[in-house]
Amino acid sequence: MNIREQNINITLSANEIRQEVLSFDDQTPAEVAISISLTDGAHLDVVLLQENVSSAKKCTVRIEQGVSSALSMSTITLHSMDIKNDVEVRLKGEGAELTLNGLYLTDNSESVDNKTVVYHEVAHCSTKQLYKGALDGESKASFAGMIIVQPNAQKTNAQQTNRNIIISPKAKVHAEPQLVIYADDVKCSHGATTGQLDPVQLFYMQQRGISEDDARKMLTAAYAAEVIGLIPIEDVRERLTDSLFE
Repeated sequence: MNIREQNINITLSANEIRQEVLSFDDQTPAEVAISISLTDGAHLDVVLLQENVSSAKKCTVRIEQGVSSALSMSTITLHSMDIKNDVEVRLKGEGAELTLNGLYLTDNSESVDNKTVVYHEVAHCSTKQLYKGALDGESKASFAGMIIVQPNAQKTNAQQTNRNIIISPKAKVHAEPQLVIYADDVKCSHGATTGQLDPVQLFYMQQRGISEDDARKMLTAAYAAEVIGLIPIEDVRERLTDSLFE
């Protein structure tokens, strides 16, 4: 669905299963607010697709999950000018499962900011987050992720990972993963890494007749493929995979 409204509400009833693709383009409003509510046992797979958007966009997502609900959200930002994503999730029902995956590929003067805040409010919930970025040109990106485990949220299992590669020396990235834990029986981890394309792999590929530019593109595509491969919506996953390696 191409987004044409400022406010989008997605509500799933008990045990409902649904998949949604929300696509941003230049006709999308500059500010979009998305509200998602999952009642007991509901399961939603959603993709926020921000591809080749040439105008500034801010997307605010607010999510609430009930007992044993499951949400997978993939935020894919590819070569878009000025994107800000602000995601807040409240896990209100025991046994809720949350997966947040993100990919951002930037070039020239593009910029992407991703912010996530996850509140574990009850026991026996799990969160997995993986955000990856590859930055070229003079582009900029940031990731700020926070997981807050409330006192009643015992047996929480939460993982948060942000990885970045800098392709151009003029590109910049800022990563700030955080944990705030008020319970004592939890398993929580977070981490961030920033590096460069492997020079040994670049050299190996060039020795086999591949140009430096093509080698960089191939290595970047392979790096990005991990997140694309996690998208549960098959046709979106296949199209993006084909686009990466074309």
